[in-house]
Amino acid sequence: MKKKRCFKILKSFAVLFIVASLVTETVAMPAYGYTGDVAITQQKIDEQGDSVYEASYIERVNDIDSNYKNYVDSSVMFQLPEGVSDSEEISVIITLDVINLMDAYDGTDKTMSFSEYVYNSEEAENIREEIRIEKEKILAELDEKGINYTLGEDYDTILTGFEILIKAGDFENTCKSLGDGAGVIVGEEYETADTELVENEVNVYGTGIFDSSESGYDGSGMVVAVLDTGLDSAHTAFSVDNFTSDILGLTYDDVAALIGNTTASKIVDGLSVDDVYINEKVPFGFDYADGDSDVYSTHNSHGTHVSGVIAGNDDTITGVAPNAQIVSMKIFSDVMDTARTSWILSALEDCVVLDVDVINMSLGTACGFSRETDEEALNGVYEKIRESGISMVVAASNSYSSAYGSEANGNLGLTSNPDTGTVGSPSTYEGVMSVASISGVETPYLTYNDTIVYFSESTNAASEENDFVETLLGDNASIDIEYVVVPGVGRSADYTGLDVDGKIVLVRRGSNTFEEKAMIAQEQGAAGIIIYNNVSGDIKMNVGDATIAVCSISQDDGEVLAQAGKGTITISKSQTSGPFISDFSSWGPTPDLCIKPEITAHGGSILSAVTGGSYERMSGTSM
Repeated sequence: MKKKRCFKILKSFAVLFIVASLVTETVAMPAYGYTGDVAITQQKIDEQGDSVYEASYIERVNDIDSNYKNYVDSSVMFQLPEGVSDSEEISVIITLDVINLMDAYDGTDKTMSFSEYVYNSEEAENIREEIRIEKEKILAELDEKGINYTLGEDYDTILTGFEILIKAGDFENTCKSLGDGAGVIVGEEYETADTELVENEVNVYGTGIFDSSESGYDGSGMVVAVLDTGLDSAHTAFSVDNFTSDILGLTYDDVAALIGNTTASKIVDGLSVDDVYINEKVPFGFDYADGDSDVYSTHNSHGTHVSGVIAGNDDTITGVAPNAQIVSMKIFSDVMDTARTSWILSALEDCVVLDVDVINMSLGTACGFSRETDEEALNGVYEKIRESGISMVVAASNSYSSAYGSEANGNLGLTSNPDTGTVGSPSTYEGVMSVASISGVETPYLTYNDTIVYFSESTNAASEENDFVETLLGDNASIDIEYVVVPGVGRSADYTGLDVDGKIVLVRRGSNTFEEKAMIAQEQGAAGIIIYNNVSGDIKMNVGDATIAVCSISQDDGEVLAQAGKGTITISKSQTSGPFISDFSSWGPTPDLCIKPEITAHGGSILSAVTGGSYERMSGTSM
């Protein structure tokens, strides 16, 4: 009699149940009354005084789940998800216990090619005949059980089997119709991986700074130490006229009481509270790099910009915590562009002495370990700061991934070398929170036949980012513009016979430079040029002195447009989405597989204060 695969589990359960009953009966014989839920008949005495027992029996069994589906091993018997209705049509691929042609070919001496083996060998023909016989047996069983099915595909090369389309309600009976060695694969339905519009719903000012006005917190009573290039404390963003907090985390009297305990007082003899106290908004400022109390940077606005993002407040910008106080600790010298560890440690010690709430640091070394052997002591410093109750926030670094710049791989890493993390120390230390960056503005896109195509901007000779949409639209809100595919790689000869005047040209990456491609398109009268990649990944390109609109798109999107030959694309100022992760933001994890960075904030194209009373947009994990 044919064994039934789908009943193996049920049979096993039944056998176990019977065995358990017999064992229970044997063990329970000397007992009286009830043993658990099993009733045993009372002992009888015959005329000779010998003890005999009536046949023990099971009177009742409670709390036993008789639904076999609850005991099914899903690795042996497949069950459909509960959400699948009985009337739903499903694809079932029945696999047969017959060797497939590829495995059979691997067992030959391979004197003929695989194609020759499949179509000319007697062995391959015998395999196909065996498959046909096994298939007919199963179909006969399905017909006998009255299961309606529609035949689909047949398989013999990499697996042996066939497809049937059935109602989900017949799936169980279909399984019961299979013989030894046969199995089922429930076919899935896959959707296309279309590019979708992404909306990152966050509150962001037009400056790109996070809008915390609805959070219920404005930084009142909080003190943030910024270890950076310094601060233009005279900037309106840090004026006491715009500082409205009634709660001060660090007062003039506090600084006066603590100044003698600071490292700053050891650097400058006779340092007083009046030397370091600037105003209520900035109650402490000291230059640890140059050894004085002047925190104004003569050549670098980075610290002022970061401080503005954190706690600036005037008519142009509003920081994340506009009523927080800033402690400015200048650790970069006016005469050199680096910060020494000794200066950083001095500033960190004073952070603990002044009992600040948060330390913000925008520095580090890319590809940092979370605990380097030769930096045990330094790592211990950061852990002690955390233990003191101070939150330490450090930029993750702006080093992209280690695969960035790989033209062959489109800036993407290889699966054979997954260690592409570049997140920098000290943000990699356990006592520190590492911060990545997403753009502070949404990303523009163009559309082609309702398909969304994201693009990357180019840069000019001064490495300033161009604006593809603005260059094309000017004062217009949107346009529909024709594009033309240029064969080859966009050399002058490739334009022969093409009318590109006032149109967008689509050019493939390769051979000549991006600037050459753009300048040739400009000379041919094109309104703009889209360069698509010839490998996976994005392109970062400089087009020098070209003045037409230039952008780049992915290989996949470019090949879709190129295949059409020509068409119309829609460009609109309203077509934006995101914001997305900044491409410069350093990747994790750390080399020892710790999860870094831990958090992301807006750091791409952020407008904030700079020295001299001005404002600029900067990008970086510092922001």
